[in-house]
Amino acid sequence: MKPFQIFNTLSRTVEEFRPLDPPNVTLYSCGPTVYLPQHLGNMRAFLFVDVLKRALRLAGYRVRHAMNITDVGHMTSDEDAGEDKVEKTARAQGKSPREVADYYTGLFLHDIDLLGIERPDVLCRATDHIPDMIRLIQRILDNGYAYVRPSGVYFDVEKWRGPSRMGRLSRQSLDEQMAGQRLEHSPDKKSPHDFALWVLNQPHHLMQWDSPWGRGYPGWHIECSAMSMKYLGETIDIHTGGTDHIPVHHENEIAQSESATGRPFVRYFVHNAFLVEKPGVKISKSAGKFPLLGDLVSAGFHPLAFRLFCFGAKYRSELVFSDEAIAAAQKNFEYFAEFARTLGDSEARAVQDSAWAGEYRERFAEALNNDLNTPQALAVALELVGEAYRRGDRRIWNTLAEFDSVLGLDLAGLREAARSAEFPPEVARLIEQRRAARSNRNYKLADELRRRLEEMGYEVRDTRDSSSYVPKGV
Repeated sequence: MKPFQIFNTLSRTVEEFRPLDPPNVTLYSCGPTVYLPQHLGNMRAFLFVDVLKRALRLAGYRVRHAMNITDVGHMTSDEDAGEDKVEKTARAQGKSPREVADYYTGLFLHDIDLLGIERPDVLCRATDHIPDMIRLIQRILDNGYAYVRPSGVYFDVEKWRGPSRMGRLSRQSLDEQMAGQRLEHSPDKKSPHDFALWVLNQPHHLMQWDSPWGRGYPGWHIECSAMSMKYLGETIDIHTGGTDHIPVHHENEIAQSESATGRPFVRYFVHNAFLVEKPGVKISKSAGKFPLLGDLVSAGFHPLAFRLFCFGAKYRSELVFSDEAIAAAQKNFEYFAEFARTLGDSEARAVQDSAWAGEYRERFAEALNNDLNTPQALAVALELVGEAYRRGDRRIWNTLAEFDSVLGLDLAGLREAARSAEFPPEVARLIEQRRAARSNRNYKLADELRRRLEEMGYEVRDTRDSSSYVPKGV
């Protein structure tokens, strides 16, 4: 079988994945800035990381995953300009920055739980790691790649890049970067490209800490370098984030990290594309109104329908959001869920699956190993269930459970919930009567019993061989 391969933004090619210390993998992903709810575009990025982590485990790796929570220093512009996002919300809501950060962190965790996203091994808040950032900034200063001014400590970008002026990740020159970002030149900076490691002399900023250079607060970029090094080491295997992080945030992370350590910072940068409202127009908070997971749930969609919707697209391709696409994903979710709920005990407890299922297991793994080709993997999983129905042979539970370790639909939990459901005596009697009617091909009576069960608040879901009865709304 083909080894695990992934697109590395550093090389702009799909590469065979070779971790530093196999089978161990270190994975760092850019987490949320907790000043507003995370919209569905943000959630696509977190779902991508979850699927990547699960696929690596299926390929035999042990993954240690760290993710940051940004609760200070992320300005309304990624280039150090504007107002701190968390403080802006705090002032508007009349709360402290910590109250704002705690609330939106809790909301974020609630939503990722609904989406079946596994929580990282380490979830690290920026404000809990100020000493780590100060120590890293001092190392950069000691190596001559930063300088102190009255307004802050700045990274010397032109000295780091040298005569070529090219960014290793973005492949943009400083001149191209300046034209694209319209950088403003502060008189305190040697160059408009220099970015803040530590901000000084901002008396109205609500969050401040003592440092060797004066009281202030960290810049946005330094937190990811400091926290990834603390929990994963000075060189990490994989760093993920959205494609918007390539030209600024991740380019700056490389510069500040490698100038401090003299070692490669990241071996594989892996970036996901946007969720868009229409081609070329990403969903973003700056647009004002943005869709949330709660909106989908209120509209009657299951959260895991959005998970399958994202799973059905390549992570490097834009994904156009629409109610019709979510509805199609919900049908796929129900297709899997119904199979799990109606699976018999003997089929679920079989030590081995039917021999014909082995081909599907290989195809599923090969799809994921091929640059995380989730649409192909999803097609294989759907085909497996369809073939089980076609053959009248449902001994595929071990294979489907293996697929679900990446799909993340908790099919075992859905099956257990259906098996353990206790029905009121009258409902149980009608269910038994309907089972008998279907067995005797008395479909007129079966339809009448279905109607009565639906009037009592139960959804009846039939397959060719069995039925399930679920309280409406579950």
